[in-house]
Amino acid sequence: MSDAEIIDSNERVCASLDERGLHVFDLESLPWEPPRPRPGSTPRADRHDNGVAEKWLVFPEPDSDRFPITIVRFPANFTFPRHWHTEGEFIMVLKGSMNVGERTLGPGDSAYNDARTIYGAEAAGPEGCEFLMIRRAFAVTSLVDD
Repeated sequence: MSDAEIIDSNERVCASLDERGLHVFDLESLPWEPPRPRPGSTPRADRHDNGVAEKWLVFPEPDSDRFPITIVRFPANFTFPRHWHTEGEFIMVLKGSMNVGERTLGPGDSAYNDARTIYGAEAAGPEGCEFLMIRRAFAVTSLVDD
């Protein structure tokens, strides 16, 4: 069976991530929750108990072919220090504004940083921010001591 036949015969919207197929998300109905620990993350790099929240679209199980996709909310003026990841990271600002290094990003602005590239600090603007974050795999995050 060709890939085209598989796609044509199995195309459907799935009710949950327990199923394989097309997934459509109602972002308004997804709950905000405290950040989940990432596999391999260092405790210093976790964003717990500081007002940061997430809406997970895809939180892959180990050995899954899925990649992590989340919407992250930083509270007003929150700063995440300079750091780097073992995987590249794409972000798109959805609401509010954030500073990344010397750049200010607003709704619709996007950025990509390659793996093992030091960047940041990431800082939410006075109204806070929400951004979509996509990686090809879970990454270990290491903070940079300046």
